[in-house]
Parts: sequence; structure tokens; C-alpha cells
Amino acid sequence: MENTPTPKPVRSDGKFSLRPATDLSALYLSYTLPVGGGAQVLTESVVGAAISHGVVAELDLEAIKKTLIEGGANVRVAYGRTPVQGADGHFEVLFDHMKKRSPHLDEQGLTDFRDLGEIVTVKPGEPLMRIIDPTTGQPGLTVTGKEIPVKPGKKVSFPPGLEGVKVDPADPQLLVAAISGFPIVAKNGVTVEAIYRVENVDLHTGNINFDGGVHVSGDVHSGMTVKATGDIHVEGTVEDAVLEAGGDITVKCGIMGSGEDHDAAAKKVHANIKCGGSCTVKFAQNAHIVAGNGIFVQELSMQSDLTAAHQIIVGDKNSHKGELIGGVARATMLVSAHNIGSDDHPRTVVIVGSDKDLYERLRVCNQKKTEADNKFADVLILLGSAKKNPGKITPEALAEAETAKIALYAEIAEHTADALQIKKEINLAQQGQVIASKKVYAGSEIRVGQKIYETKQDREGGLFKLGDKGELVFN
Repeated sequence: MENTPTPKPVRSDGKFSLRPATDLSALYLSYTLPVGGGAQVLTESVVGAAISHGVVAELDLEAIKKTLIEGGANVRVAYGRTPVQGADGHFEVLFDHMKKRSPHLDEQGLTDFRDLGEIVTVKPGEPLMRIIDPTTGQPGLTVTGKEIPVKPGKKVSFPPGLEGVKVDPADPQLLVAAISGFPIVAKNGVTVEAIYRVENVDLHTGNINFDGGVHVSGDVHSGMTVKATGDIHVEGTVEDAVLEAGGDITVKCGIMGSGEDHDAAAKKVHANIKCGGSCTVKFAQNAHIVAGNGIFVQELSMQSDLTAAHQIIVGDKNSHKGELIGGVARATMLVSAHNIGSDDHPRTVVIVGSDKDLYERLRVCNQKKTEADNKFADVLILLGSAKKNPGKITPEALAEAETAKIALYAEIAEHTADALQIKKEINLAQQGQVIASKKVYAGSEIRVGQKIYETKQDREGGLFKLGDKGELVFN
């Protein structure tokens, strides 16, 4: 048998290659170790090759040496500077628009699921959003020493036509509120609405307390509360809920109280409506309504307590409906309905003319004027004494007396004007009228001033007022 010679190992020298990054911001070394006693590549060879490629960046000699010992692929051995592109300008919101409303604990430490906390509102001049300038970026640097250019970021600006806001005159990059209201973050700005809009008021929305107007496109459900310094407009119905407005209240589809007393501790009986202006509803059933101006019910008021500073009108002129059935209706000048009472003869009380509130207001106003008159007289005495005896009163005390004199003079004038206005209201109240254009049913009680007319049987409609001698006249 012939002996087969042992093959000699293949001999190969170490091999390296240098590869720059695409943007020349780095240099990578790949090295294949020698085989069979092949020649090792020296560090100087790699350095020389890098220099011949135009590399001027500092080389990582430790990384080169380690790679030549261990081998490896794409080992970074030289660094340039990675370019940083400019960031676009952007908008910074300056109020907590991400705040979520959540149930709060009541006075007894129980969770009130109707109280979800305050709605975010802003006042005129309050900062809302700021423009953050774009950055120019930082140019990169190749391993060969050349600059890598970058693009600066894009500028942004507030678009025209943002409602309820304005650019701060002292800072063109700051957006501030122009009105009080509810701020809404848009794509590239903020708007402020003077009206807070909601679909329904229920446990999902919680009670609403808003500095401005409130518009409900649906219904206000049982047990909920809506308060607004402006107007409240409800497109749907109001159940046994609470509505309070500094302005007008409009309920397009009427008020439907439960007609049942709730827990006395809750202090919520039927539907409770109060406004500084007028209240306009399609119908009101089991409702307590107080209006600073007038109450206007388009079709029906049933078992409700209505109080208006000026007038209550039930039924439109061109409508066959206009029923005032049960409850109490109070107004200074006028209560008008097509029919007062009904065939079931529920107790229906209608009251017009001056009442105790007007006289009490006049008494308080006169009392305040008298107090101001007395203080004014004391100040005049003090000033007169100071004039006769120069130096007796200090300059500071004299200045305070002069200031008090001006303030008291203005206060007296204000009380005088208020008293005159109240007297006019009292005189007008003496002319109060109750009108039933079609019928007055038995069980109805009509009060004009201090005079009372009780309807014992159904009768045709007419006009109730005080005659020349103060007697109650029905025409």
C-alpha cells in the first residue's frame, strides 16, 4: 500500500479592507486573519491605507490593533461628525388641555359621580400657546475633513381666523385669549369659545359650571346641574335637574320634572330653573322657574311654580295652545295665558302687582342712603373745622377726608337713583294685569296687588286689573 502524502496547509496572508460610510462620516475596517503562517497585516499598513484614501480624522488605533488580532468585519476605526438635521418649529400648549374630569368626593366622603371637577376655562390675556422656533441643525464632518451640510427646520406660524384668541402685541410668538371661555386645541393653534357645547348632560359629562354660555344639543338628565354666567340653551328636554344662568335660559323641547320629592338632604324638588334674564320653554311641568326678566311658555305650564320680575306669558299669539294649569305664577306687570286652570279644577294661583320684595328693596336702599348721608355730614363738619383751624388736622387725615367726601357723594347719588327706580317699579306694579284670553276655570285664584279673586265656577276669559279706586276689576 502506497503512503498518501499529507497535504500541506494552504497559506494565506492577512487581508484588510477599508469602507467609508455612505455620507463619509465614519470609516470601517474589515480584516481576515492569516492562515498557514501567512503574513500579519501591520497597524501601520492600515493607517497608511486610510491616509491614502484622504482620511484626516483621528483613527482609533486600539480598535485597529484589536481587529488585526481577532479579525472582524465593519469595525468603526475613524469618526467624523454625524450631521444633526434642523428640527421644525412647533407649538407649545401653555395650559393643561389634557386634564381629565373625574368623580370627586362629597362632604360625607362619598364619591359624587355627578361632580367631575371644573371645566378648563381661560380669561382674556391668559397665555394659551407659544411658537417654538426651528433649529438650524449642526453640520456633519466627513472623515476626510469635508463638511456635511444640513437643512434648517421649517418655521411655523399661527393661522389667521382663530376665534376668541389674539397674538400678544408684545410677543408675536405668543397666543393669548381674547375672551373668556373654553379653550380648544386645534392643529396649529387654539380657539376659545364663549359657549361650552355638549351633547347631553348626564353622568358621562358630569355637572357643568362654566364662565360663559352653555349649549346642550340633547337633554339634561335627572339630578344633573348646569350653571353658566351667560346663557343656557338646551335643544332637548330638561328632567328634574338644576339650571342656573346669568343670562337667558331656553329649553326648546320643554321641562319635565318628576313631580316627586327627592331626598330632602339633596334639596332638589322637581326641576329648578333660575336665570338673570328671560326663560323661554316649550312647556313646563313640575318645574320651579325664577327669571330676572320674563318667563315665556309656548304651550303649557302644569303644576309649576313660576316667578318673573316683569311678565309671564303662556301661549303664542298664533297658537291655540297656552294652558296655565295648577301651581303658582307670579309677575310684577303681567301674567297672560289662553286658559287659566282646567276641567279638573286644580288650584291655580296667579299673582301680579307690587309685592313685599319691592318694598323691602326700597327700605334697604333708603336705609343705606341715610347711613351715607350721616357719614357725609360728619365729613363736611370735619373739613369745616379744618378750614377754621389750620394745622389742627394732619395733612394725611385731611386727604383721607377729601377722598371719603368724593366716595360718599357718589354713593349717595347711586342710592338715590336706585330708590327712584324701585319707586317706578312699584308704581308700574300697581298697573299689573292678568289676562286669560279664552277661559278661567273654577279653582283659580287671581291676585292683583292686595286684592284677591277666587273663581268659583268656570267663566269666559277676560282682563283682571285694579280700578281707579283700588278695587279688582274683571272685564
